[in-house]
Formats: sequence, structure tokens, C-alpha cells
Amino acid sequence: MAAGTGTTAHPRAYGGLMNDKNWAERVAALLTRENLVRHRAGVEWLGAGVYFLLGLIAVVGRFNAVIALLVVLGGASLIVLHRRAPGVALLGGYVLVVVVSVLLGGGYAEADWGVIGLPLLVVMFGSAAYGRAPIRWGALGIAAIAVLAAQVGLVFPQLTDIGGFGYGYTFMQSAGFLGSAAFVFVGTCALLLLPWFGGWLSRTAAQRKAAETGKVEIVAQRDELEVSVALEQERNRVARDVHDIVAHSLAVVISQADGARYAARKSPEAVDDALEAISATARAALVDVRSLLTDLRHSQEAGPQPGMNDIDNLVRSFRESGLEVEWSSYGVGRPVSEATGLGVYRIVQESLTNALRHGARTSPVDLEFDWSETALSITVTNDLSAGERAQNAAGHGIPGMRERSALAGGAFTMGDGTNGRFRIRAVLPVDRGTARTQPMATLRTASQPIIPTSSSTSAGVTS
Repeated sequence: MAAGTGTTAHPRAYGGLMNDKNWAERVAALLTRENLVRHRAGVEWLGAGVYFLLGLIAVVGRFNAVIALLVVLGGASLIVLHRRAPGVALLGGYVLVVVVSVLLGGGYAEADWGVIGLPLLVVMFGSAAYGRAPIRWGALGIAAIAVLAAQVGLVFPQLTDIGGFGYGYTFMQSAGFLGSAAFVFVGTCALLLLPWFGGWLSRTAAQRKAAETGKVEIVAQRDELEVSVALEQERNRVARDVHDIVAHSLAVVISQADGARYAARKSPEAVDDALEAISATARAALVDVRSLLTDLRHSQEAGPQPGMNDIDNLVRSFRESGLEVEWSSYGVGRPVSEATGLGVYRIVQESLTNALRHGARTSPVDLEFDWSETALSITVTNDLSAGERAQNAAGHGIPGMRERSALAGGAFTMGDGTNGRFRIRAVLPVDRGTARTQPMATLRTASQPIIPTSSSTSAGVTS
């Protein structure tokens, strides 16, 4: 117990401020590549400061104080500027190596080479890594001047009475003139070119990373564009489907309602038939709309789409609406894909809807299928009411049929047919395989066949 306190004294837990493991972990965490790159400006200033202090210590007492201060200060400046202004640093490197070589001549030792050599190594790296092409290749001139200065400082004194200083000079004397010249040349070139190649590799890696980053961005932009195009195509598809469903159904409902209104006075029983037709048409449209909405919610087909086998009922519904349709077919029906079958159905639906809305009832609407080995030609011809010609190209109807033809790999045309009648023609590719043995067997009316069953048929069968 502590005296006078009445409490028990516990030993203080103390891990020590100089715990080797903790300090090693902290240093390793600070010296990661990410931290060095993030704080490289501070690292450069710190390196320049350390060089300045060590450089002054190395040359103090050997040279004039002003010269020593300017040389070391210039070297520190090169360390700071090698990344920010590689051109200025390169020019300063030339000035440093020339001025020092002229001022000191041959009378300088290894410590003097360290004072001017370290900034030159940094300049060589910075010129290759951050400079433009003239700066990169211009840095090699520093290596040439340094080699010449080294030859003058360490090799030339052997031929004169100037003499040299340090262990380097002693080694050169023992190696002989040619040997020492070769050693100094190779050593100086290697010392200066290694950081230059290191900077070049660093620049190449940065460019490769930038290219990869740009490629990733391009891929991302391409993916966004593909999504945008897919959404636009989906909107166009929905617009076509909604138009085909709603326009057809409303045209039939309007036609039946007008017919019932006119027939109510003379034939009241006809009103019931018209109302039944309106109800059936509206129910079918509701089913189609619900199927379309389900498709949008689940991004998949909720049920079977209309196709070739549904055209018979489609034509019958228009006939029941008061539109006189003469349907002829030539050749033998061949297999078609579901997408092509849907396109044929929608094109026929929209063509007959246009005829019901804008056509004159003076003559029947001609619907013609012409089968060949590779294509199905659909032609719809009808008379137009006065002033209605321009309206046929408006809205989603004509563009929708043109888009459906293009999506199926076919062609679409519209314009004047024979006798000034309005004509729509779509040609869609079909399977080149064997013809159906019972072509379009479900496309029959109660009394007459719609599609011929023999390839020898040359004239159309009209219903």
C-alpha cells in the first residue's frame, strides 16, 4: 500500500518508446510506395535539405566558403526542380558540372565527386522520366561532360606534375594510363546512365498505366453507350408494339362504334354484333398490353408472341370491322423465325390499320404474300381518302414498319401503286431450307384456303 493513501500501488505498464517491432512497423507503413508518391514534394525537399547539410560538411575547409555554398545550394536546387522543371534542372546540371570542373580542375578528391555527382544522378533520372524528347536526349550530354571531367581529374594528372588526391588517384597510378582511362570511362557512364535508364523505364511504366486507364475509361464509355443504345432500342420497340396494339384496336373500336351508330336505326340487332366486336377487340388489346408490360417488368417473354399462324384471325378481325380484304398468296410457304413471324404480323396489322383509318371504302384492300426460296414479299394496296396521303407517313406506323423490316434483315418501300393506289411493300428473308409439307396449315378460313399447298400454283387464291 502507498504510504498515507490507503491504496495499493500497481506497477506501471510500459512498453517502451523505442520498441523495435512497433518502430519497424511504423517506418514500413510510412515508406510505402503510395505514401512516397502522395508526399513526393515533401520527400524531394527533405532530400534536398539532407544533401545540403552533408554537402557543406564534405567541402567545408577545402574550398572558398562562397564557392562551396553556391555549389551545394545549386545541387540542392537541382534535386527540388528535377520533376517540376526538368528542363531548368538539366540546364543547371550542365552549369554545375562545367563550373565545378573548371574551378576545381584536377585537384579534387572523391568527396568532391559525391557533392556534384548526387544532383547529377537525380537530374539524369528526372530528365528521362519527366522531360520531353529534347530534354531526355540532352541529358546524355551531361554524361559526356562528366566523363571528360573525370578523365581530367583522375587520369590526366598521371601525365603531368599536377598530382591528384585520394584513394582513387592512387588506384589510377597503379592501374596505368590506359587501364585507368577505361575504368573511369566505363564507371562514369554506368553511374550516370543507370538513373537515366531508370527514369526512362519509369516514364514507360507511367505511360502504360495511363494507356490502361484510358482503355478502361474507353471500355466503360463503350459499355455506357451500349446500354444507352439498348435502352433506346427498347424504347423504340415498346413504342412500336404499343402503337401496333393500340392503333389497331382503337381503329377497330371506332369503326364498329360508327357502324353501330348508323345501323341502330335500320337494324337494331346489328348493334349487339358491333358491341361484341368492340368488346372482343378491347379485351384482346388489353391482353396484349398486359403481356407487353409483363415483358418489360421481367425482361423476358411472358408468353407467346403473335406470328404467322395468327394472321388469319387478324385478317378476320378487320373483315368483321367492315374492312374488305382480299388476301392472295403465291408460291409455297417456307419456315420463318419467330422474330420474322412477329414482324410479318405487325406489318400486316399496321398496313390494314392504315387502310382502315385513312383508306377509301370504294374498293377492297389487296393483301398479297409472294413466297420465294429466300424471301417473303408482303404487299398491301388500297385507295386513299382525299387529303389523306400525307398522313400515312406520320406517327409511328410507317417508321415502325420500316424498322421491323430492317431488324429482320429485309427492305421496306411505300408509295403509289397501280392506278394511283397507295402501296406498302416489305420483303423479309426466310429460311432457305425445305418448304413446308403443309404450309401455313392454320391459315385457313372456314370456306377457302388462304395459302396454296403446292409450289406449282401460279395464280393467287383470293379469299
